[in-house]
Amino acid sequence: MVLLYHFATFELPEASGRVFPFLWRFDGVGDVGVEIFFVISGFVISMSAEGARSLAGALRFMHLRAVRILPALWISSLIAFAALAFAGEEIGSLVPPLIRSSVLSPVGPYIDGVVWSLVVEAVFYLMVGITIVFAPRVSLESLAKILCAISTLYLVVWSVAFLLDKELFAALSRFPSKVFLLRYGVFFALGMLLWLRLRGSRSVTENGLLLLAGFMCLVEIFVGRVFLWGTGTAAALLWLTAVGLMVLCITHSDRFEVQLSDLQRKTVRYLGSLSYALYLNHYTFGGSIVQSLATILPPVSPASMSLLFCASIACVLLISCFVTSAERLVKKPLMLLREPQLRSS
Repeated sequence: MVLLYHFATFELPEASGRVFPFLWRFDGVGDVGVEIFFVISGFVISMSAEGARSLAGALRFMHLRAVRILPALWISSLIAFAALAFAGEEIGSLVPPLIRSSVLSPVGPYIDGVVWSLVVEAVFYLMVGITIVFAPRVSLESLAKILCAISTLYLVVWSVAFLLDKELFAALSRFPSKVFLLRYGVFFALGMLLWLRLRGSRSVTENGLLLLAGFMCLVEIFVGRVFLWGTGTAAALLWLTAVGLMVLCITHSDRFEVQLSDLQRKTVRYLGSLSYALYLNHYTFGGSIVQSLATILPPVSPASMSLLFCASIACVLLISCFVTSAERLVKKPLMLLREPQLRSS
């Protein structure tokens, strides 16, 4: 979804207009995949961190998350670096963004435009790690409530600014609001609250928070896109449908899993890893590939546009398969310890 959104925005320096105009339906709504991902992350991380305690538990948790996201990020950042250098960018100017991307610095710019979402993820992991240190005095449920409350307060002010003061709205929309989970905290909170509910926690307070978090997620999606693209309703409906399907799949996961063979389970896990590599490599590398292939397949007709699109997607898929395989080699020295207390996700 995010891939199609970014491909819909690609332009060529020597041409006017978008390279793939037939993807116009994804322009302004496809990036809602990030908000879907944050909900999934809140759910999965709550499941993974359940039962963890003390500093040792927090370190094990952070270790697992680092092993999960960093190897593919490092490899993909080098690929983006090479793609930009090959396109004529000055190598010296690419080194600082490469370093910032590799360490998930909260200060950009990055070597690839999608890295910002991983920075937001890393901040969420850090908050979960701190919660584990102080468990059981501070629980994941408490963290979900705090995130929901603070993010809701921010989004209320943000929405009022959208109606009354566009300059203030623009200031509140800057990157720090994302990094500190002010804007996206409700998405992580919703995922965490969904996990609590599905494991049997159904108090009136938690049900109310679940509804509040879901409503504020829709507010964030709608307001942000109305201001930028005027497509808030479509994006909100798309997000709502995706989250509903996620809940449906989770509640029936046992039924689905028993019907899968070992090969099918391995395929599902591989596709999960491939989707992460695809996310990391579709933007900078994908944009470079589109520009390179456009010299051979100029998009001058619907047929040539379709051919260029398919060829570009194939290249992105191939490099993503390479990253998925190569990251296993990078992971090996990082997996010095096997943590029985936490389930890998």
